[in-house]
Amino acid sequence: MKRWTVRIALALVGGLGSYVGLSALLFVAATHRASLSQEAHRHHPFPALRPDDRLLIVAPHPDDEVLGCGGLMATAAAQGIPVRVVYLTSGDAFTVAAALTARTAPDPDECLQLGRLRMQEVRRGLETLGLPPEDAVFLGYPDRGLLPMTVRPNRVQESGTTRARAVPYDDTQSPNAPYLAPALIADLRRVIAEFQPTRVFTTHPLDDHEDHAAAALLAREAIAQAVHAGEIRPPALYYYLVHFGDWPLPQGMHPDRPLTPPLGLTSESWQAFWLDDAALQRKREAIRAHESQYAIMARFLSSFVRRNELFAPAPPPRARYTLPTDDNPAIHLQPRADLASVQVQAGREGMRVSLETRQPFRAPYQLELTLLSVDAQGNWSDTRWRYPNRRLAARKEGSTLHIWLPHRPLSNAERAYLLARVKLYGAELDRSGWLAIPLPGAGAEADAPTDGLALQSAP
Repeated sequence: MKRWTVRIALALVGGLGSYVGLSALLFVAATHRASLSQEAHRHHPFPALRPDDRLLIVAPHPDDEVLGCGGLMATAAAQGIPVRVVYLTSGDAFTVAAALTARTAPDPDECLQLGRLRMQEVRRGLETLGLPPEDAVFLGYPDRGLLPMTVRPNRVQESGTTRARAVPYDDTQSPNAPYLAPALIADLRRVIAEFQPTRVFTTHPLDDHEDHAAAALLAREAIAQAVHAGEIRPPALYYYLVHFGDWPLPQGMHPDRPLTPPLGLTSESWQAFWLDDAALQRKREAIRAHESQYAIMARFLSSFVRRNELFAPAPPPRARYTLPTDDNPAIHLQPRADLASVQVQAGREGMRVSLETRQPFRAPYQLELTLLSVDAQGNWSDTRWRYPNRRLAARKEGSTLHIWLPHRPLSNAERAYLLARVKLYGAELDRSGWLAIPLPGAGAEADAPTDGLALQSAP
């Protein structure tokens, strides 16, 4: 009897091991597939820099600016074009780097020390690009806390690593400012109004990193408020990408290869900015200046030393967003959780959201919708719904789920943003990124440029 029990146990363990191994293999294969690139010659050239240009780079963390825009910044500096870089966080939640610096499990003070170190690395990197250290503006908001700040904009966040609830650094724009989305946007708006940029660059809303996805919303809203108040003329807004699966491929130092976007984002209107040898070398040295990161992720960081950089013009608010399918290893075998499109019909008394999934949506998957609205005074309102929910009117039509949201605060909204996320037992499987929603009668003067660009879902 015991022998059969052992045999059954071994069979179960072997079957489980095979399942885990196959799942891991499919995970890696799907990640690799989503990161594969298309041919560079299909992309339009980035509009040439002009003598009257003023470039503002919005970076969620130190080193994002040089990965996405280092060659552009070096080229602008060589041409005497003003550049300003604003860092939303100081990168103090990267505990692996903090542990390497402290040689021990990092405590809150050592994470703060890492943040100060990364700000020093920023200044050295900018000097390598030909820019003075004073072109860096630090805001000091919570690393890995930007998305929670946007989802609940009126609730003070606490950093999971430093335990701070307000900006803890003295050499930031607003020391002791509370960890609130409106406070961050006020700081960013102040930078924008003082610098008067003609072009603004920030991370893509479908970047894998949650801070990067949130940065796109924060930058867009800060620009909108500054334009609405008459503080600036509408600048062109561009997105750059840093994290998407194991992109860019092949990883490692390949300075003679072009940078091409991942297959998961092929419908974007990417524009290629080509680098000369001097700009490429400056970018390479600037990446190495971020020593705390280079010591851990040299192969990944070096992957951005390519012949060009890629930028996508930000789209205006639109009613329908097409999303890529099978772009996320976590949902590779779960098509009912794979968002394919989001369509919104908004009115002053509410809105209908139509979500298409690769196969008809059903339990145990859960849909979470977050709607942000901003009034003319810059006040935020946030509302969340979860489906299935008997209180929500909903109708299924094939693979499309129609949900009616009774959201009265839209009657006073100047701008609105929607985030759709599919979860399984609390774990996120797919998300749409923050979508700018067109509102009846709301002004669209702040939504520049006007080039169309379809947003897609992010892993």
